[in-house]
Amino acid sequence: MPPAIENPYEERQALLLERIIKNVDLLNEALGEMNRSVADINQHNQDITIVAEMWNGYHRNVDFNLQNMEASGATSSLSHP
Repeated sequence: MPPAIENPYEERQALLLERIIKNVDLLNEALGEMNRSVADINQHNQDITIVAEMWNGYHRNVDFNLQNMEASGATSSLSHP
């Protein structure tokens, strides 16, 4: 039986594959860190959105009350010459 022919590029391919695996692991860690950062940013933005919605509600209430005060002031000035 003839001896098995060795692949002359096998060692180089193994080293390249090892480097690829290492880089993919580093990329995976970086993506995990980025995902955590995005989650923190989203939480922060959610808090800001809630405050903005509350502020808009207060603003609408103030506008409504001012309009009612102006309307009642105009009505009372009409009834009291």
